[in-house]
Amino acid sequence: MNNPARNIDIAIQAAPYLRAVAATGSFTKAAEMLGIHQTAVSHRIKTLEDQLGVRLFDRTTRKVNQTEAGRILCEAATTASASFEQALERLRLRVGGGRIRLSLPSSLATKWLFPALPRARAADLEISLEVGDDLQDLRANELDAAIRYGIGPYPGLHSVRLAPSFLQPVVGQSYRPEMKDFRDAVSLRDLAFLEDRRGAGDGTGYCWRDYFAGMGIDDRGVVIDQMFDRADLMMQAAVSGMGIGLGRTLLIEQDIEAGYLRSFGPPILSRAATWLVCSPSFAHGQEFRQLRDWLLTEVPRLDPGI
Repeated sequence: MNNPARNIDIAIQAAPYLRAVAATGSFTKAAEMLGIHQTAVSHRIKTLEDQLGVRLFDRTTRKVNQTEAGRILCEAATTASASFEQALERLRLRVGGGRIRLSLPSSLATKWLFPALPRARAADLEISLEVGDDLQDLRANELDAAIRYGIGPYPGLHSVRLAPSFLQPVVGQSYRPEMKDFRDAVSLRDLAFLEDRRGAGDGTGYCWRDYFAGMGIDDRGVVIDQMFDRADLMMQAAVSGMGIGLGRTLLIEQDIEAGYLRSFGPPILSRAATWLVCSPSFAHGQEFRQLRDWLLTEVPRLDPGI
């Protein structure tokens, strides 16, 4: 094993044979699977064993068993084959239709991007939306790009900040109609506050604690009346009059414009933002540039008042 480059080349050439033998447990069946003669399989495996100086399979009259070294290489060959299958499927989709697989949280999907999809088609963009909150989804599911809310940028990924984030208290029209601002209350204890559970614990600062700190308000008297697992559910509860929701950029603009929500206090700039992220390789393509440019046109240009 004194020539690593040579070892790698021979191992790559032998990968289909290793995968077939691992799958069938037989050189003969592996040859049938590959559509070649059995001696070709035996020769390829022996060449790799000679090059590495290790035995990969224990051969009996009935079965071929992997050695520990064989198991390691067969797993690598199987993983590599699966990666190529996924890449070829992505290539097929690209050639066949150019559809971009975009992941984003459900809150951003329902409150911002879903209504914009007809405009994407008008811009010659075919987008397939998939709901997800973690960047691991981007790596594991062969997605093209993702929209995420967080501190950013994200190591190992190409990141574009789509929009800064302003935190904005909002209420439905039926909640305390006599008040224009939560600061008009005699005591914060008299008000019902709603919060997104994820934002309160993921380090993004999307929570009442950070909002009040940014306002310089002592929040020790504040009680969170209701916690929600998703920001869009919390916003819908605010629309229905359950209490004060902590809105943020891209989640509230459409409901405010439609009259379902109204501002109930001043906005403050959050340390988090909304980001478009993808692999460095996808970032070099025309499809990414089209997606980025279109998304930037869909970000509302609102005066936050600060």
